Amino acid sequence: MQKVLPLIFLLLLIFGLAAVGGNPNGNNNGNTSATKDRSVGQVKWLTLDEAIELHKDEPKKIFVDLYTDWCVWCAKMDKATFQNPIVAEYINDNFYPVKLNAETAETLYFRGNEYAFLPEEGRNGLNEITLFLTRGQLSFPAVVFLDETLENPQPVSGFLNPANMDALLKFFGEDYYKNVDWGLFNQLYESPFSQGEN
Repeated sequence: MQKVLPLIFLLLLIFGLAAVGGNPNGNNNGNTSATKDRSVGQVKWLTLDEAIELHKDEPKKIFVDLYTDWCVWCAKMDKATFQNPIVAEYINDNFYPVKLNAETAETLYFRGNEYAFLPEEGRNGLNEITLFLTRGQLSFPAVVFLDETLENPQPVSGFLNPANMDALLKFFGEDYYKNVDWGLFNQLYESPFSQGEN
């Protein structure tokens, strides 16, 4: 009988947790597109407008993935980095993630400014917001970090594997960039990723 009681307790615990289901955090107030239907291992991308609206109610840093349709390394970063569950979870939890086509012809509005499509710029034309976010340094893929004030974009160009992305996410997401030089941080930071995952 003493051997059966722990087994019964374990089964009750498992079935009890399964019956409760729902949100593992125990709250049901996540009714925005940034928090509902969050799939494990996937970044829940927003449009720029959605991120700005969410930011009005709850200021949070914004993470922008700038890509183009012709960029091979952008597609590789989508698969190798943004689909990594550790990277995706950190982005979802600490930023409003925006996926933005640098060549969109759509007129965009950000911080009271209008950003139009410039057909003569870049390979296939370019949206002006790309020039603002990258500070004119056009290289793709690019990620951009915006703090809670949405000022002073911090662009980083080039393919980033999960370990490199993890270091950047922590550097900006946890405000190390305010007090520590990137070179020193990158040298001292220990990523949870093994060398084989680089």
